[in-house]
Amino acid sequence: MNSPGHTLSRLVTRAVRRYLVGPDQRWVFEPPPQDWTPPRVERTSLYLHVPFCRNFCPYCPYTKVPYDETLVEPYTRAALAEVDWWADKIGPAEVTSVYIGGGTPTLALGGVATVLARVRERFRLTGDICIETNPNDVDDVTVHQLHDVGVALVSLGVQSFHPKNLAVIGRRYSPSVAEHALALLAEGGFASVNTDIMFALPGQTASDVVADLARAAQLGANQLTTYPLFTFPYTSVGEFLRLTALRMPTLRVRRTHYRAISEWCAEHGFERVSVWSFKRGGVPLYSSVTRDGYIGVGPGAGSHLPDGFVLNTFDLNNWIQAACTGRTAIALRMPFAGEMPGWWWLYWRFYDTRIPLDDLEAVLGNDAPKARWWLRAMEQVGLAVRSEEYLKLTEPGAFWLHLAQNHFALTYVNTLWTRARREPWPQAVAI
Repeated sequence: MNSPGHTLSRLVTRAVRRYLVGPDQRWVFEPPPQDWTPPRVERTSLYLHVPFCRNFCPYCPYTKVPYDETLVEPYTRAALAEVDWWADKIGPAEVTSVYIGGGTPTLALGGVATVLARVRERFRLTGDICIETNPNDVDDVTVHQLHDVGVALVSLGVQSFHPKNLAVIGRRYSPSVAEHALALLAEGGFASVNTDIMFALPGQTASDVVADLARAAQLGANQLTTYPLFTFPYTSVGEFLRLTALRMPTLRVRRTHYRAISEWCAEHGFERVSVWSFKRGGVPLYSSVTRDGYIGVGPGAGSHLPDGFVLNTFDLNNWIQAACTGRTAIALRMPFAGEMPGWWWLYWRFYDTRIPLDDLEAVLGNDAPKARWWLRAMEQVGLAVRSEEYLKLTEPGAFWLHLAQNHFALTYVNTLWTRARREPWPQAVAI
């Protein structure tokens, strides 16, 4: 797409990035040099990507392959080798959380259990284990297996309890299946049960969304994560919407839905804990993204290291071959320069909707005054308010941040993942 609006957006993005982060940061992912090795770390988190899935939702952008039982063993063998590779490179670090995503990780819980055992052998696992699952894949046996592997926090991708909305996004289960799955998890003794609910779907009303939130809470969810339909060219959602003659909702609809979500959560004891998420009570926070550092295991898994980002090859067979032959499965790397780590930290504090003001100098160094200027400007226009030692986003601030995240961050993801899905070992990818 080379429209004037798109070109202008790219120019503005580059100017803002240069102003904030400086000219030394290259926004390019390239194959890592042959002599590169990850830096030693004392503390980190771990992401395990399980790519198997039975139902390919048209909006899902993540690395996945059709579930085949014969693939679980080679996947597990490669994941064990990659855990060993990371342990050899970064040392026996403390792992403060494990997040297991997919795909549908519960389709391969035997393999997951084996990998987690190796993680405990090679690292010092001190944090909670979190996992995603889908309504069709939850029963009494699944709940027992999750406890057996040590899962404490679980997330169920319900998306909606309305049949018409499930049909729009290609979900092939009835609302009763989702309700039964959520009730099993809520009664299953987990420390936290999150439910994903989508909003601003084509044809969906704000009343639909509020009814979904109420039903999830009634069934026992103590955290609600809400997000709109993301569109990526490399997913089938664009074609799906064209075929069904549906259109993405307008900005006005998204704003109406987001306000309705915020108001309902405030009225029913759910506190905002991120741009997307609301939590009730003192349960642990379930979050898939807000880790200050993590290593990724699995095809398409990314890692956030002290010196930059790295991304594994997306292709399952190439990933298995690389990991099992002692080679790195990392396909691309973007090194950090200057104060980039500090600005990345601040980006995720915005996602948390709480910015700890006392930490700015320690994290951003010489760039802290620049950050404080922007924070004061946000406060003056009503996008944030001061709350003790924090600057806290208001409801409008959280909404406009989510729009900015869609425009910028998801554009970067789209550019990078489009190439990574097409080519197992891409060359330079500029974002």
